[in-house]
Amino acid sequence: MLKGPGTWKLWLGSVLLLVLKEVQSHCSFYSSALELMSKHRLIDGHNDLALRLRMFHSNKLSRLDLYNNTRTSTDITRLKAAHIGGQMFAAYVMCTTQDKDAVRLTLEQIDVIRRMCTEYPELELVTTAEDLRKTKKMACLISVEGGHSIDSSIPVLRMFYQLGVRSVTLTHNCNTPWAETSSGYYPNFYSKRQNNSLTDFGKAVVDEMNRLGMLIDLSHTSWATAHAVLQRSRAPVIFSHSSSYTVCNHSRNVPDNLLQMLKENGGLIMVNFHSAFIACKQEASISLVADHFDYLRRVVGAESIGIGGDYDGATGFPPGLEDVSKYPALICELLRRNWTVEELARVLRLNFLRVFDSVEKIRDEMSSVTPSEVDIPFAEADHYCRSVLKPPKISRDMNLLQERGGALSPSLSPLSWALLLLTLLHPYSSTVISG
Repeated sequence: MLKGPGTWKLWLGSVLLLVLKEVQSHCSFYSSALELMSKHRLIDGHNDLALRLRMFHSNKLSRLDLYNNTRTSTDITRLKAAHIGGQMFAAYVMCTTQDKDAVRLTLEQIDVIRRMCTEYPELELVTTAEDLRKTKKMACLISVEGGHSIDSSIPVLRMFYQLGVRSVTLTHNCNTPWAETSSGYYPNFYSKRQNNSLTDFGKAVVDEMNRLGMLIDLSHTSWATAHAVLQRSRAPVIFSHSSSYTVCNHSRNVPDNLLQMLKENGGLIMVNFHSAFIACKQEASISLVADHFDYLRRVVGAESIGIGGDYDGATGFPPGLEDVSKYPALICELLRRNWTVEELARVLRLNFLRVFDSVEKIRDEMSSVTPSEVDIPFAEADHYCRSVLKPPKISRDMNLLQERGGALSPSLSPLSWALLLLTLLHPYSSTVISG
């Protein structure tokens, strides 16, 4: 063993040299990550900034600085720092709005996303794969997170499309009358249906999304619902913010059998960074996030993987991935693990563009298909806010009035006169079907 006064200095110098080499190596990868991301700007599949804008600012954009917002994980300055090329912003409203005012609240969330993405010069609202591919700005895509937002109405789905929505997550943490969630948070919303996790109406929703050219998002759905959709959809689908169940056995993650179906479908799993979905506990690391990428590459290939960080939706992210400026740290780690530039270019951007292109191709192939007129049976979506429009019942006095050719009759009761006036003003009235 070496001894003497200079030995510890030699040992310390050697350690420092090794540390310096490691730092230089890391910095080299980080520089490479930034260069790669500047050429292939990230398209991220899920961000809940709009939810935070409602919670903290009541959607009043005039009251906040979107360039520097310390109350959120997302702002324009940090998006630019990470070379973001496109961000799917979620129009999300809580499951407690189901069967109440979910449609109105969702419209308000779509409105704030549209305003944000048209009022700030660094952002651009896009609705096609071509626009997403060409823009030099940070592209905004709108998704609706949770099928409860359409209130079991295909016409509402179509109107969301007209407003620029290009993706819908079929469920959030609650069942809808036509699809099932992976969560048990809201057990009182529509019980699970044995061997019917995607009803006939749910299949009609899938078909209409294919016809419109909307991305079907299976994050949050039950495995049975996801399986049924993967069997039904003509177009590729996405899991916009989910990770590998084998690496972390959380119900929000995707098991291998569904991953194989997703690969055959041509779809995409976009890895979620939330610690509970990465490590199955509140403490995770960049290394564990990279483990999900490594595993998914082995199972489905780099061509089926994307990124859906879930910033401003989930709370609790690994150190080094705390906000949207930190994406380069992950790419740095994947480069260190010998992921190729070509693989990472797909993960960052090209895979999503391929899927979006394919969804639009199916839309074009279905151009001769007429819009769906499928209604959900009232027995499947029966609640106190749901109404059916039909002519009102006509009283005996009104029948008498009609028999007389519409002549005024002094014998009509005040109630009959009121009903007659309402009928003249509103030929159809709303009759509530109670639950």
